[in-house]
Amino acid sequence: MSQSPPRHERTATPLTQGIAVVRLLLQRGYALGVTQIANELGMPKSSLHRLLKTLCQIGFLQQNPRNYRYGVDARIFEFVHEVAAHFAHNMRLDAELRKTAAALDASVYVDMLGGRYAYVVCAAGDEGNTMRLGQNSLIHSSSPGKVLVAQMPESEWPKYAPREGDEATTPHTNLSPERFYAQLRQAREKGFAWNIRESSKDHVSIAAIVREPLVNPPRLAVALLLRHDVYIHRDQAELEQSVLKLAARLERILAMKR
Repeated sequence: MSQSPPRHERTATPLTQGIAVVRLLLQRGYALGVTQIANELGMPKSSLHRLLKTLCQIGFLQQNPRNYRYGVDARIFEFVHEVAAHFAHNMRLDAELRKTAAALDASVYVDMLGGRYAYVVCAAGDEGNTMRLGQNSLIHSSSPGKVLVAQMPESEWPKYAPREGDEATTPHTNLSPERFYAQLRQAREKGFAWNIRESSKDHVSIAAIVREPLVNPPRLAVALLLRHDVYIHRDQAELEQSVLKLAARLERILAMKR
């Protein structure tokens, strides 16, 4: 279920207020009037008018000239495209991800850490569509998350371990810190980490670190994603070697001078 955008006390700057307005309109899925937006976000109408005008000027929102309500403008996807194309070297990696997805008959994701979550920043393959960008899982139930945290000092690991209040996404979600630490040690030793139906009961993934020049600790991991009913017919050792080789190819691409 979608959460309501944060109210005014959490949106103290024009930037965070603007993000809150866009989130509200995206989640509602239809245009709202100034009074409705102000009431939802607890913002004064005087400052909201100026903010809405600015959001329209930059192409994030549009106003219906008939009823004066505000909705999200399709031009916002121009900004989304810029993020998707240039964030974390996505444009440089895209061709290799698509090629690998086709060759291995699997989806391919590139993830980064954000707090206690691993976020999809680039994807290719049958399940690498637009809806996957920004998808996130708690690190303890994410193969990219686990392999990235495994490279950190062990003193950092408890920050990412399962904790009280975390919920099991599937019957296979690990909520044991001790088991999580064991998985990290194995990932550090072997260079890859598995997610066996921990974040989705229908999917399995395996991830390896992608090292960038002059970036330490590593911030990128690449994952092969398969449906579980497909995975059970694949060779596990072959998938492990495939993700390691893919990570090495991506590292060579990133090491090349542009």
